[in-house]
Amino acid sequence: MKKSDKQTLDMLHGEFEKSVSSAKIPLRLQKESIVGMIENNEREIKDFSDKTGTKNGNTAVLRRLTAAAAMLAIVVACALFMRMGGVKVIKTDSFYKGYEGRNPVRNAQSYEEVEKAVLDILDGKSGEAGKTDSAEKTDGNGSSEPATEGVVDRIIEGYSKYVAGTKQPDGSSEAYVAESSAFKAHGISVSGDFEADIVKNNGEYLYIVTTGTDSKTGSATEQIKIVKAVPADKMETVSTIVLSSADSADTIDECIEIYLKNNKLIALMRRYSYSMTGTAAFDKLSTVAVYYDISDPTAPKKIREHIQDGEYVASSLHENRLCLVTEKSIPLISDSKKFSESGVIPTFSVNGSGITLRAEDIFIAVNDPKASYLFITVTDISDSAASVGRLAVLGCGNEVFCSPHSVTVSRGFVSVDSEKSLTEIYRFNINGSAISFGGSYVAEGTLVSGLSVDEKSGYLRAATTDTDSSNIYLLNDKMEFVSGLEGIFRGEKIRSVKFIGSNGYVVAGDNNEKTMIIDFSDYSKPKVAGMISTSGFYENLCAVSGNMLIGVAAGAPDESGSGKVTISLFDVSDPDNPKTAAVYSLGGECSLPAAGDSRCVVFNSDKTVFGIPVIINNPAAGTQISAYLLFDVSDGKISPVGTYNHDTSVIGDAAVRGIFINGTLYTVSGQKISAFSVDDAKIISSLEI
Repeated sequence: MKKSDKQTLDMLHGEFEKSVSSAKIPLRLQKESIVGMIENNEREIKDFSDKTGTKNGNTAVLRRLTAAAAMLAIVVACALFMRMGGVKVIKTDSFYKGYEGRNPVRNAQSYEEVEKAVLDILDGKSGEAGKTDSAEKTDGNGSSEPATEGVVDRIIEGYSKYVAGTKQPDGSSEAYVAESSAFKAHGISVSGDFEADIVKNNGEYLYIVTTGTDSKTGSATEQIKIVKAVPADKMETVSTIVLSSADSADTIDECIEIYLKNNKLIALMRRYSYSMTGTAAFDKLSTVAVYYDISDPTAPKKIREHIQDGEYVASSLHENRLCLVTEKSIPLISDSKKFSESGVIPTFSVNGSGITLRAEDIFIAVNDPKASYLFITVTDISDSAASVGRLAVLGCGNEVFCSPHSVTVSRGFVSVDSEKSLTEIYRFNINGSAISFGGSYVAEGTLVSGLSVDEKSGYLRAATTDTDSSNIYLLNDKMEFVSGLEGIFRGEKIRSVKFIGSNGYVVAGDNNEKTMIIDFSDYSKPKVAGMISTSGFYENLCAVSGNMLIGVAAGAPDESGSGKVTISLFDVSDPDNPKTAAVYSLGGECSLPAAGDSRCVVFNSDKTVFGIPVIINNPAAGTQISAYLLFDVSDGKISPVGTYNHDTSVIGDAAVRGIFINGTLYTVSGQKISAFSVDDAKIISSLEI
C-alpha cells in the first residue's frame, strides 16, 4: 500500500506519540545501573550480575539483557521527554468541522466495519475512520441527525450556561472560554478496595516481587519470595514462585506487581516477545496474569494463566473482580496477509485456550482514532474457571481511571484555530464479570493527570486545565453534566490533583506554591474553599482520618542536589478555613527514594503512627543509609518515634516498602527484609532474599 510522505510522517508521529505516552520505568528496574551497562563498550554484564547472580559469558543472558537495555534506553529517553513538557497534540481546524461530539464512540456491528476503520487509520484517513458515509450520523440507538459544523460549540453550550452566572475568582460573572493548550496529560489512576503492589502481606507471610537466579543456567528470573515473617526473630523464606523461564532467549517477562486476596495470589507481568531478525526491538507486547492458590504458602499452586494482547496500562481489584486494561498497537497489514490473519483483532487466552473478540465487543472512536486498541477484561478471581468479560475501544488513548464499578477512559485534542482544547471521556460499567458501554461526555480543557479523575457515590469528578485557567466537572453515572466550576485559578495551571473524601486538593502555579481545596460536599454546588499553606503535595498527600491529612513535600534542590523534606499535618474539618496543625522538617541530608508513590507511606492499624522511607546522606563520610522514619500524629502533633536503619549500602537496594505487623516494623527492599521493634527502634532480625 503506497503512502504519501505526509501520511508516512503522520503515522510515524502517531507511533512516537504512543511511545511517549505509554513510557513506564518499572520501580525495580530503576535500581539497576542501566546507563552504565549500555555505556560499557566491553559488553560485560558484571555490574548487572552483582544484582541478579548472572554469569559472564552466557550468550543467552547477554542477548536478553542487551535487548532489555535497548528497550529501557528508549523508555528512559521517552520518560525524560515527557518531563520536558510532553508531546504537542495539535489538530487543525478541518478536523473540527466534522467533529462528532454527541457520540464520540460507537459500537461496531461487524468485522467488516472494524476492518474498514483499521484500514482507514493505517491509510492515513484517521479523521474519517468510524464515520458513516452518508450525510447523517447515527447514534447507538439507531436515531440520526444531520451532520453540521459547530458541534463543539453546542457541546460546551450547556456547561457555559451553567457557569455564566457563577462569580469567578476575580469577581466577574462572565463565562470564561479557555485558550488552547498543547500540553498532553498522561497518567493512570486506580481506586478500589485492593491496590496492586510489589509487596503484599496477610499478617503472617510477606509476598515480595524480586529478581532471582536460575540454578542451572545462572540466568536472571522474575520471582516472588514467600517469607514467613512471624515471629520476627525467625523470619524464613518458605517458598519461591519462579515467574519467568530462563530457557527462552526470545521472551522477557517482567513482573509489574501483585494482588493478594484471601488464598489467591495474582502476579501481573509484561511479556516482551522478540526476534533478533526482526525490524523492531520486540515483535509483540502482551500482559500476563498468573493465579496461584496459596492455601499452603509453602507449596503455592498455579491454577490459571490469562494472557492478554497489549502493553499493561492499569488494573484494579474490587471484591473478587479483577479488571485488566492493556493497549494493543495495530500492526501494519501486508498486501499478502488477510485481515483475519493479521493479528489486528485483540485476543486473549485462558490456560492456553485462545479467544478472539467478537465484533460487537469492539467500540470505535469516531474522531481521529489512534492506531491502537484499549483492551479491557474483567474476571471473577474466586472461580478459576470463570468466564471473562471483555471489551475493546479502537482508536482510543491510554489515559485510564479504574473504579470499583467502572472504567473511565479519556483522550484529548487541541485545536490551534479554534483556541479550544477538548477531552472526550468514556465510561464503561462493570457488573459482575460483564462490562458494557455506559456513556460519554466531552469536556473543555485537558485532563491534568491520571489522578485528576475520581469517582465517589456514583459521581465522576474530573479536573481539566488550559493555558491560564482550569475547570472542574461533576458527571453522573450516565455521563450527564451535573455541576462544575469554570475559569478557576486564573493565570495558573493545575499541576496535580488528588481527591480525598469530599474534597479535591489542587496544586496550582509554576512552583507548586499553592494547594487549594475544592469542596464537593454539595454535588450541585462545588466550590473553591480554602488554601493549604504548603509548597504543594508533589510527593504524597494521605488521609490520617476524615479531617486530618499528612502531606510530604520536598523543597527545591540545593547545591548538593537534594531538597529539604517537609512533613505537614493539616486539619481540613472546615474546608473554607483549613489549618496547618503541625510542620516537621527533616534535615537537608534526607531525600526521598520513592517520591510520588503513596504506597511507600506506611500507617499502623489505628493510623496514629506513620512512616516514610528516606535516604540519609553523609557527604563527609561518603555514606548513605536506607531507613524508615516513624512519626506519631495521635495528638495533632508530629512527634518523631524513631529511625529504623534498613541498610548502610543503598546503591540499588533502598527500602521502599514498610509493613506493620503487631508491634513490628518490616522494611523491604529488593534484596533484604529487616524487622524492628517499633517501641525502641532496635533491629530484631534481617533476611536476605
